[in-house]
Amino acid sequence: MTGHPMPLDDGPEHDDRATSAATPAAAASGAGTAGRRNDADVDVLIVGAGPTGLTAACEARRHGLTARIVDRATGRSGFSKALVVHARTMEVFETMGVADRVRAAGARFAALNVNTRHRAPVRVDLLGLPWGDTAYPFWLSVPQYATEHILESHLTAGGGEVEWGVALKDLRDDDDGGGSVEAMLEHGDGRRETVRARWVIGCDGGRSRVREAAGLRLDRSDAGAVFVLADVLTTADLTEDEGHVFLGPQGLLLIVPMPEPRRWRVIAHVPEVREEERLTLDAPFLDELIRSRAGIAFGSHGVTWQSRFALSHGLVDHYRRGRVFLAGDAAHIHSPVGGQGLNTGVQDAHNLLWKLAAARRTEPARAEALLDSYEAERRPVARAMVRGTARATRALTTRTGMTRALLGTVAPTLLGRRPVQARLGRGVGMLDIGYPDGGPAAGRTGRGVRTAAGRRLPNPVLRDGGGRLHQRLAPLGFTWVVRARPGETWPAGDDRAWAGIPVVFLSGEEWAGLSRPGTAAPVILVRPDRYIAGAGSTAASVLSAVGPGMLPGTAPRRPGRLTG
Repeated sequence: MTGHPMPLDDGPEHDDRATSAATPAAAASGAGTAGRRNDADVDVLIVGAGPTGLTAACEARRHGLTARIVDRATGRSGFSKALVVHARTMEVFETMGVADRVRAAGARFAALNVNTRHRAPVRVDLLGLPWGDTAYPFWLSVPQYATEHILESHLTAGGGEVEWGVALKDLRDDDDGGGSVEAMLEHGDGRRETVRARWVIGCDGGRSRVREAAGLRLDRSDAGAVFVLADVLTTADLTEDEGHVFLGPQGLLLIVPMPEPRRWRVIAHVPEVREEERLTLDAPFLDELIRSRAGIAFGSHGVTWQSRFALSHGLVDHYRRGRVFLAGDAAHIHSPVGGQGLNTGVQDAHNLLWKLAAARRTEPARAEALLDSYEAERRPVARAMVRGTARATRALTTRTGMTRALLGTVAPTLLGRRPVQARLGRGVGMLDIGYPDGGPAAGRTGRGVRTAAGRRLPNPVLRDGGGRLHQRLAPLGFTWVVRARPGETWPAGDDRAWAGIPVVFLSGEEWAGLSRPGTAAPVILVRPDRYIAGAGSTAASVLSAVGPGMLPGTAPRRPGRLTG
């Protein structure tokens, strides 16, 4: 990114976007007009209104930041796209206040059935896995459009609005040195507008304009596999809350339940098809594919969405360039195996926005360290996800028929083992994701502080009807979680020793319910995203290591319009 406008190409990746018209409400979103620079200033400009961008916009407002969210499409897509929401993402949605609505819009996977030609099917009881300390012990089947609708309506209820039909054209540094970045937006009627934002977040997909304008690079690697996908109704009597995997010489086939009765997502690797070859993904094609690989007379009809795609993998070189950040598919692209994409993007945004809000009230040096921790924490997560899904995809889409036949023999044996099945719970559910040593946001010194830093705070059910631990934490900002020892009197939560941060006291019995707390230290400091910032014997020892400059005790500002 330079001090001059940077022209961009035609636009980001917005597959299958709807084309219905939508009119941005400029006054509600704080929009300005070309030539009125200060009237449009906001804390955060978010480019892209998919699940990642909507999460960022909702979180910005929840944390007291002003935000605009724009998307070059003219309206919301009605296609299902990503289908699975995992446990850790549901915990994020709980902090945002939308988990109940997302849960109601979806259907739980009860089981996963793995079928091969020469072995008995293996049934993995997903609901019976050792999920541990989460309120969401399941895979949730919910179409992406439903998730987006819930997030967008939540944003609108909080006073925000997506500005449809608004495309990013240029980004440039603010030559005035005013601590902002300038973005040139183009509206559907051709009108151009220059916006000054303190931060810009690119949530605009695999062909991100923001990424290009910021001079960041995402190197794609072709996975060498062509897949077809369709959402289709069936006349077959399949158990509707269970997924089905078929492994055989002809290639991988998945049949995944959707919330609508008798509607299924069909995903198939088509190794015999070249990328440039044309296919007609209609009901007869699907019926023959499913009959030949699964032996099921599917009775396909009501195909509402079909897609064909060649898999690729990639990871951006950096998540941040100055005041510009990337999140979601703008930062990482990968195979859909495991349903990690939407979930990782939502968690990217959740990690970033509390840090932007804290940086807004923190002295510059500490603010920079905090913002750098976004990449330090989230890029390794994406790198592991990209590599893991690439390995799984290679195994499942091997080209030789003999190897595919061997896979059909070996896979059921592996999936029949309880330790392997257990990974389909907490592992795929993203509950065990942690940040080594808490990342730069956790500080660098202090005995006993680093042992638990960077781990997700357990969320056990508390005794005496106390609900779950996460429900007792502060809805915004940091929280102390403290073990109350017998006969020990703890000071009130507003005592200056606690730096104005709310305190949750747990009895010895409640403390014992913290599965794998990672430390015997009786004082834990919890970040706004429910990860542990540090632990120690006293609040002072934790604060001295984490750094009080990163823990502003002031209440978030009310969202509003900035005037420069």
